[in-house]
Order: sequence, then structure tokens, then C-alpha cells
Amino acid sequence: MTQSESLAAAVPTAADSWTDIGTFTVPAGVRRLKKVQVGVAPDWGTSATSIRKAPVFRLIGSGLLEQSPHHYLGPFGGQGMVTDGSASENQSQVEYDVDIPVTTGGTFTAQCNSLDEVITAGTALIAVFYDNEAPKVPNSMSDYVDAAGSTSAGVWATIGTFMVPQAGAGKSPTKIRAVVIGVAVDQGTSAVSLRVASRFRLSGSGINEGGAHEFLGPQGFTGEVTAGQVCLENTTIIVIVDIPVNAGGTILAEHNFTTETPTASTVAMGLLYA
Repeated sequence: MTQSESLAAAVPTAADSWTDIGTFTVPAGVRRLKKVQVGVAPDWGTSATSIRKAPVFRLIGSGLLEQSPHHYLGPFGGQGMVTDGSASENQSQVEYDVDIPVTTGGTFTAQCNSLDEVITAGTALIAVFYDNEAPKVPNSMSDYVDAAGSTSAGVWATIGTFMVPQAGAGKSPTKIRAVVIGVAVDQGTSAVSLRVASRFRLSGSGINEGGAHEFLGPQGFTGEVTAGQVCLENTTIIVIVDIPVNAGGTILAEHNFTTETPTASTVAMGLLYA
């Protein structure tokens, strides 16, 4: 059996602050969350401007029977306009498979955070899916780090450091099952053409194996001549991995823009544990 519910609210009006979308109450007869969908329907505005879109969502509350909050990167992107023009964006959502124990009648709140800057207006949406199966992994925590994108091409730059959750015997995660990567580009409002060729990597004592752990991030380009509008949309990707971890260890996240860098940008990495 599967039940699902959704909530929607206006996107945050202030950057880097958590805004409530709403609260879920766990229905009877279910034992876990099995899927989370997050989305943003943006209203970019009509004046000459350049805006990046970097939403993060989280679930927090006692209805979730493991540590909270659980963080999820939303659909990253950006748009730039010189004087006038038109653009469209579609399928602006990201879907996560999760395995989070819940308690009947318990509540948890869904929130959204717009990193670095806010879009003109828009709607933030989230849906959660339940079923009656027992959770299959010891710990389904998820976390993220973010930073302003590097302005130096071809070098590795720090995004942030993860602390692998440590929940006690039998309840700590044993591996990273997915790496989530987001790049939100601020095109700038002058006539310009630029590429986004991104790479990301993880390292540190929190990873319980040797070797390199590097990943391709979103790739793309934007270009304007003298007038017009461009969108670089849905620049969030999920990479399925199987990386053993040490509970309580630290993991450094870094990024690299090859050849050239965006006018400005926000980069983020999320880890899904199991």
C-alpha cells in the first residue's frame, strides 16, 4: 500500500532562512516514508535582472523516528535577462527515494530555504509517500553543504564539511547511497556567453575506503547577445553510489569549474545515507 500527501506555499521572501510550507500528520497504518518529491514553480519577474534559484527543503519533527532534520536539495537553476525577452521552465522538481520510520499520529514540518538570494516570486511544493513496510536501512539521514561558487577556474574549492551521523550501535549509517549535486548560475545582465563545466569530490576520514571520489556535476551553457532572456534550469543531479562511511567522521566536499566560471553562482552537495 502507498499513501501520499502534498503541501504548497509561497517561496521564501528572505534568503538563507527557513520558511514553513506546512505540517504533515502521519496517517494510521503506515510505518515509513518511502519517497519525497520537492519542487519550485518560479516567477522570474519581467525587468532586466539576473537571479539564481537554489532551494533546499527539510523535514523536521517528532513524527520522524530517527534524527531530524532531513535535508533535500531542490531544483537548482537560474535566469538572466538583458532588456526584454521570454523564457520557460518546466519539470522543476526532484524526487528522492527514502526509508524513514514514522509514528502514526506524529507530525513533522516541511520547510524551504532559498540559498543566497530569492527569486521574484513562486510556489514551493513538497509531497511525501508512505507505506506499511518496515524500514530496511539502519539510518536514512540526509544532509547538505553549500557555498558561493568559485570565481577561479580550474581549481578545487571548498564547499563545506559533512559530519557523518552517529546514532549508536546498530542505528548509525553504514554508507552513502547517493550524492546530490546542485549548481545555481547567476548569468549576469550584460551580453555574455559562458559555459558551466562542473566537477565535485568528497574526501576525508568519514569515508571508509581508499581511492578518489569525484563526480561530474551539472553541465551546460547560457548565452545572450544584446536583448533576450535565458534560463539554465533543473541543474540538480542525483548520483547513485555505494561508499562506506565511518560514523562520526568528517567528509570534505569540494567543487571545480573547468575553463571558466559563472558570473556568480551557488553550489551545493547533499549526501543520502543508509
